[in-house]
Amino acid sequence: MKPKYITFASALLILACGLLSPGTPIPEPTKPISPPTTPPPTPTSPSSLFSDLGTILFRDDFDGSLGVGWEWTREDPSNWSLTTAPGSLQINVGPGQVNAEDNSNLLLRPIPSGNIQIETKVTFKPVANFQFAGLIIYESSSNFVQVGRAFCDEVSICVGDGFYMDYYEDGSFVAPNYAQPFTQGDTVYLQLIRRDETYTLQTSTDGENWTLRGTTTSNMNPLQIGLVAGQNTSSVIPAVFDYFEVTSLP
Repeated sequence: MKPKYITFASALLILACGLLSPGTPIPEPTKPISPPTTPPPTPTSPSSLFSDLGTILFRDDFDGSLGVGWEWTREDPSNWSLTTAPGSLQINVGPGQVNAEDNSNLLLRPIPSGNIQIETKVTFKPVANFQFAGLIIYESSSNFVQVGRAFCDEVSICVGDGFYMDYYEDGSFVAPNYAQPFTQGDTVYLQLIRRDETYTLQTSTDGENWTLRGTTTSNMNPLQIGLVAGQNTSSVIPAVFDYFEVTSLP
């Protein structure tokens, strides 16, 4: 994989936004909250927020078997496959959510020490509330950050098919979730970056040029990283993950 970068303009955006303080928990944490009123971000050119991306610590291309270190939480073997889409991991997105401890096939592995970036390429077309597939950095079912492609059609609090960054602290949803609409195809690249207590979501359509979506802070002690799919209130649909990569950051 080529190093993935974002523009200096994105760095200025982060400085301008500052670190976010936890917000007021909402009563129904499964539903995304209102997106910010600022204009949606635009794609960036490949400049770097970081001086160097460091080294790849782990990569799984899902070629016939799962890499060493993965662990399923609430595994449902009938709803994941490495052969349905050869060279990829397909997880059929069912009901349930992480914070309720009732979603199946949460795929986790130990988190490396230090600052890291996790990345995946996923093909997923959510069409019903509240279908979600993406990346997660996880301490427990009460404390985690998940980012991904999702769908929500509730008036004034959702953006339909788009990108969402969900942060849970002590079991409650913390605002904002940086919801941004996206209808430019089924396949997207996702990055979740952890630097100390700061967590950042970036997305891309080509794996080269990245868009900064949002940044939040958390003082949780993350123990695991991985892939998440769930929150489905309709018929089961597939999320196809092409790879999972972990890179160290300075």
